[in-house]
Amino acid sequence: MLKKWLCCVLLVLVMTPAFAIVYNLPINGDTIVGSNQVATVKIGDNLSAFARRNDAGYYELLEANPRLDPMRLPSGMRLLVPHQFILPDAPRVGIVINLAELRLYYYPPGSNTVMTYPIGIGRVGGNWQTPTGQLTVIQKKQDPDWRVPRSVAEDMAKRGIILPEVIPAGPDNPLGAYMMRLSNYTYLIHGTNRPQGVGRRTSAGCIRMYPEDIEELFALVPVSTKVTIVNQPFKAGWLNGQFYFEAHEPLREQRATYAGHYDSLWNAAINDATANRAASVDWSKVQSLVKKQTGVPEAVGLAAGQPAVAAADGSTKAAS
Repeated sequence: MLKKWLCCVLLVLVMTPAFAIVYNLPINGDTIVGSNQVATVKIGDNLSAFARRNDAGYYELLEANPRLDPMRLPSGMRLLVPHQFILPDAPRVGIVINLAELRLYYYPPGSNTVMTYPIGIGRVGGNWQTPTGQLTVIQKKQDPDWRVPRSVAEDMAKRGIILPEVIPAGPDNPLGAYMMRLSNYTYLIHGTNRPQGVGRRTSAGCIRMYPEDIEELFALVPVSTKVTIVNQPFKAGWLNGQFYFEAHEPLREQRATYAGHYDSLWNAAINDATANRAASVDWSKVQSLVKKQTGVPEAVGLAAGQPAVAAADGSTKAAS
């Protein structure tokens, strides 16, 4: 049954420009879902178009393909699309957003599944950063007007662009066709009329999604859904008795604070993941991944006392 379901997922990848990634939640204490893909660049692709077709983020692809030049994307090139994820260290309830990986996770109630989407978040500088914390969806609206915040209007005016007080629904509206307002009232989860900004830090603090992704999520998420926003550049977890580690480039604010010394962050991730399940860890490999920051989970150890086994299925599979 699982093989049949995975085949259906791969068929969806081939047939549609973007797709919801839906996974059954792991059992037996495991915390990893999915498997990585390899996809082929098509004629006329830029990195944003390739990312959208494969429901990936722009920075996410750059991390996973470290030698990639985003300005040179010849057709026929094959790229790793990272679709294996260690679930964030947060309650599996409602929406969980991990800013460091620019990705949203949704746990539909009663389904024992998780859906995940790439997102755009608040840009660097000023008061544009997306906040962390516990929030709630308090309003949903299709075809919303955008009442331009004063801070945004002032910022655009400095660039010589004068915005109206209200931008009506339509192709010029930066909110796209769907928005969900959070309990921190100025922050929204919404679509966009500029999908190339998904997977980057381009917003004034809101969470941006591809138009087709927000349309799907909007239909599923009820008002009062809990939203947990975390910032976890380093994650650790389990799959089939093996211990995995995943390292993303920390956000610029963290890079400035820690000046490259992230020991406390990645140690905390590993300690939390092994609090109830001891592991023998290859620390040199962990440190190597901290430096590489590819965003791809890799096995770095085994459950304590367990004999060596073949690597879990994180191998690549064909996609569009």
